Amino acid sequence: MRVNTISAGPYASRAANVTGAIAAIVNFYEQNAPTPAQLTPENVAHSAVFLASPFASAITGTTLYVDNGYHAMGKAMGDGDLEWVMKAGDVPREG
Repeated sequence: MRVNTISAGPYASRAANVTGAIAAIVNFYEQNAPTPAQLTPENVAHSAVFLASPFASAITGTTLYVDNGYHAMGKAMGDGDLEWVMKAGDVPREG
């Protein structure tokens, strides 16, 4: 038995739209990923098909990042880094 996971980058699915912040997150992601492109459900689906195919028969125990390389950026979050979301009024503020 093979077990793998797919870690998809953000895309504006119907479920993600419930958060209210997805548009700002997707915009930030598209502008800052090494391959600045829109991630689509098809990108994620193609990766799943690959992992389920004979071409991936020797792959197990791994996470496949489908995010145009954004996960490799390694930027630490600092004070104020999420202000672009807060200013949009998408995320409730405490206090």
